[in-house]
Amino acid sequence: MFADGMIGNKSVLLALSTLTTGNINSKLKKDAKPYQMKDVLPSTHDYLVPPLTDEELAAQTNRQLLGFMATSKGVPKSFLEKIS
Repeated sequence: MFADGMIGNKSVLLALSTLTTGNINSKLKKDAKPYQMKDVLPSTHDYLVPPLTDEELAAQTNRQLLGFMATSKGVPKSFLEKIS
């Protein structure tokens, strides 16, 4: 609990990654891919953001697919009501 607490390692790593990515991204060109936490602190990324389980990954994929389908032309309102 202490390591993940208010003054623990997790909060320090989150602050460090936020400041680092913000600083690096402010210096990039507009068309460049922005840096993310996993690019700056790859060894601690799984500790800070645990990987999704298979069920969570499938649910996320389904939500993204439904969102993509909802952006097409002529989508019936009944479909949009079901996904919201």
